[in-house]
Amino acid sequence: MKIRQLEYFMHVVNTLNITHAAEHANVSQPALSRQLQLLEDELGTRLLERRPRGVALTPAGQRLADHVRTLMQNVDLIKEDIIAAETIPTGSLRISSAYSLRGLLMADVVAEFHRLYPHVTLEIREGTSVNVREELVTQRVDLAFYSDHGASRGLDRQALCTEALVLLSPPNAGLSIERPVPASLLGKLDLVLTPNPNGLRRVVDEILQPRPAAATPPVIVETNTIIMDLVSRGGLHSILPYSATHQAYLRGDISIAPIAGMSWPWVIATSRDRPKTAAMRVFKTLVAEHTQRLVTARTWLTAELPPA
Repeated sequence: MKIRQLEYFMHVVNTLNITHAAEHANVSQPALSRQLQLLEDELGTRLLERRPRGVALTPAGQRLADHVRTLMQNVDLIKEDIIAAETIPTGSLRISSAYSLRGLLMADVVAEFHRLYPHVTLEIREGTSVNVREELVTQRVDLAFYSDHGASRGLDRQALCTEALVLLSPPNAGLSIERPVPASLLGKLDLVLTPNPNGLRRVVDEILQPRPAAATPPVIVETNTIIMDLVSRGGLHSILPYSATHQAYLRGDISIAPIAGMSWPWVIATSRDRPKTAAMRVFKTLVAEHTQRLVTARTWLTAELPPA
């Protein structure tokens, strides 16, 4: 068996159509069919059943597909292991980060990394912490930055910092970053909140229990930007990590106050099953250094670094 034959076979497995498989493999259909026939001849069994509208795997074909998937994963790991031994970032880097970290942290770090290593292909994603962690678990990204609430089996995590959850109110509400508010106040306010499933929403729901029966149901909004737009217009309040509010707070669009006793931890995470490439290591270092500068300079208000 040749690697190229197995690659052609997997194109067929993924499409269940010889014509489409040939297009994906960038070869002619007769050439691909010939290689599949040679593979079947060598193994002495049929791998595919030809049908009027495509093909289906035989039991032998399904077993071969399972073996080839494992083989291809090992080939990828070999490649990543060799790349990881290098000290200069190369190749690509896929990152997923929680929405809240965009303006205060991630945008500056991504810009600095790209300036230093312009030949590394960057792919940046955003989402809730639940979605960010899931992308890392399913290996759709290499690095993840999220709030450490919930299970993280199979992941290596490094504490980044811990910050306060803050109450967001309209600019004229008179809140102060120096004066924490009690959690008991929150149940009396008209709120705009993130939807479930969401780690922040679970924490907020715990704070709000028991919520008065006469309380107005919360407005549900998915993105932090819209939440702050609604709060700034008056009448609504919200609960977010300070980092999510940083730019709106500096502009004076909202007023904020820490919620007494409520903190929010951030972590950097990677998969234990994947080698750590130079790009991953450098990006993690840049994030940690940038975080330290922000916290030390009191730019990242309410944040504390992990113990040394």
